[in-house]
Amino acid sequence: VRLERIGLRRGYNSAIYRVILEDGTTFAIKITDHEEDAVLNMLHNRELEFYEWLDGVRREKHCDHQALSHLLKYSGGTRCDDEPGVLIFNDLSNHVGTQPNYSIGYDPYVVFQIVKQIAGYQSVYLSTDKEVSMGKELIKYHCTAKRSLAKLKKLSWISDEEKQCLREWTLPQNLFDLHTKIPEGIEGISGVLAHCDLWNGNLLFEEKEGTTHLLAILDWQTFKIGNPLLDVATIIGKNMATEDRREYTDAILNLYLHQIGKQKTKFKKKFEITREKVEILLSHALKWSCIQTMYAITLNPIDDIKEEGAEMGRLSIRLRELLNDVNG
Repeated sequence: VRLERIGLRRGYNSAIYRVILEDGTTFAIKITDHEEDAVLNMLHNRELEFYEWLDGVRREKHCDHQALSHLLKYSGGTRCDDEPGVLIFNDLSNHVGTQPNYSIGYDPYVVFQIVKQIAGYQSVYLSTDKEVSMGKELIKYHCTAKRSLAKLKKLSWISDEEKQCLREWTLPQNLFDLHTKIPEGIEGISGVLAHCDLWNGNLLFEEKEGTTHLLAILDWQTFKIGNPLLDVATIIGKNMATEDRREYTDAILNLYLHQIGKQKTKFKKKFEITREKVEILLSHALKWSCIQTMYAITLNPIDDIKEEGAEMGRLSIRLRELLNDVNG
């Protein structure tokens, strides 16, 4: 067996290796050091729970495998408690192409692909009796918010009122509720599978005939069961330029409704979705986009690229406009 380190400089908490067997077969293996951090151990075990659930769903007779085609194939794993935790997947490292630049903004064509996949894994969740926990233990995972908020005061262009909103939204219980609760007044909607961390580092792309295609969605450590528009909000709020978000939101919501609608006869959980409900769900979920964009600006300031002559970086402008839209 040979090991090659992969996934460097992509912001992953755990070490990722490409495992090459004697016969040339390869796997990707994720190893979490049990002695490093108790929160990282918890995140590893949460991701293990997801892939064990997914493995069970994929074995069901009527599973829509095409809807899960952009999720890694899971070969096995171990918990991270008293020894290192391991997760084993199919190896895609030779297929990865140039990643779209989220600072500039994803092309709408790319966003449409991701939204189709979001609707796909949500439809599979709604169509199975196999349950998975909501993720209450993730309330402990507050370190990213703490580090980001500590640097928030440096962003002089954000008003004191907006800073207070961001502080309140990121309180552990408030953030968990933002992810998992269906807004008051929305009836007939079950919580669905939500990745909750669709930043650019957790999305792999490949090149086919000169165009960019989604290859895989990675890193399900912080998944929850909650607001159906949470992941869509991340993609259009954090990863799209403001002009594109505003221009294409209608088309994106129509696409989401269309993809969900194609599978609704299979649903075993209540999901009476309408255009009005989708818009309300998105308006709440865009708070999460504000938070994630704040994380990017404060924790990865190099990504906040300034155009020549501009006073603010691209991500700062994106966050300013998101806050304007969310706060009315």
